[in-house]
Amino acid sequence: CADQLCGILLYMFDLSLKLGKVPQIWKTSCVVPVPKTPRPKDFGDYRPVALTSHLMKTLERLVLTHLRPLVSPSMDPLQFAYQPGIGVEDAVIFLLNRAISHLEKAGSTVRVMFFDFSSAFNTIQPALLRDKMVYMGVDHHLSAWTLDYLTDRPQYVRTRDCESDMIVCNTGAPQGTRVQRTYKELCGLVPTELPPDKCGENERTGGGFP
Repeated sequence: CADQLCGILLYMFDLSLKLGKVPQIWKTSCVVPVPKTPRPKDFGDYRPVALTSHLMKTLERLVLTHLRPLVSPSMDPLQFAYQPGIGVEDAVIFLLNRAISHLEKAGSTVRVMFFDFSSAFNTIQPALLRDKMVYMGVDHHLSAWTLDYLTDRPQYVRTRDCESDMIVCNTGAPQGTRVQRTYKELCGLVPTELPPDKCGENERTGGGFP
């Protein structure tokens, strides 16, 4: 079966990337509310996980394989989330090391402020993300493909046997998809030569661009 489908899928994926267009049926999402707590009480206690087609998941994996090497040089060196081989433990160790090293100086104190931005994945603005990708050296076809993928996205909600009406989204990225975290990470970067914007919630933990 793989031998018969490989050539067909390769042609469709290649055409999608060359044209910078994503078929609407590929980017249609079925959103399933997943409880964050054992006994959810309101909408905020659910995580909206978007289910997309298997074809889209495969194409996203190929896109990420090409995209990550292009944008890695521009990534914040202090970005711990969504990075291979590192995680929250590394962030804690880094913070403690900085704090303890500073406290070794006589008369010094340390104050730490934490921010938790709500609905971060829902605030991605596709056009601004596209501009940042172009600035980072991503080719026109891939940046145009990203813009098309994130705009005019049909989605509906399914809970048990009930389904909502279809709506079209033009902001954010479908949660649970392979490219979602990378897009969110790119939106958090603030290239110095681009005008200020609010692509998501532009958060930085420190450091600068390489």
